[in-house]
Amino acid sequence: MKDAPKLSDEVLVERYRARSSEALAELMGRYLPLIHKIALQYQDVLDFDDLVQEGCIGLLDAVRSFHLDTSSSFSPYAMACVRNRMRKAVEKSRTGKSRLLTESLPLDDSAEIQSGTLTPEQICIDRETLAAVMKAVDTALSPFERKVFFASLSGQDYRTIAASLNISPKSVDNALQRVRRKLRSVHRH
Repeated sequence: MKDAPKLSDEVLVERYRARSSEALAELMGRYLPLIHKIALQYQDVLDFDDLVQEGCIGLLDAVRSFHLDTSSSFSPYAMACVRNRMRKAVEKSRTGKSRLLTESLPLDDSAEIQSGTLTPEQICIDRETLAAVMKAVDTALSPFERKVFFASLSGQDYRTIAASLNISPKSVDNALQRVRRKLRSVHRH
């Protein structure tokens, strides 16, 4: 069975806006390794998991606010939103004005809600979808499988992953086979 062609980030953004939670899950899977990488830069100030959550909220904000009619690509915009979200959280924690990190954008200030493209119900659904994706990755995969999975998602080839983890390329392949199997079974339920 041949894998389906990889959809662009911009196509996934369009599909998400057409209410596809699978598109959001795919985008989260693609960007989670980069979110982790950025979170590592700030973990001396805030808890790593809180930073990852802030980064995921930043990605969700990017998906909601990206202008599909521009010629720019989604990726740089998304990473800027993720970095800005984390920086703001770090700055607020340093100034003593920290708030709950799980809080999203205020409903009354959201341009999408004002324009009618995003409802409070959709925000709740998006949060639940994000939480489900994060939980599925964290609970379904072993720590080793997560390392291999995130390295693969970040574009590393089998040999590079194997060298960085001190394992054989075959072990990388076996781990990715298990990851695919586990994530498919989670997705079906």
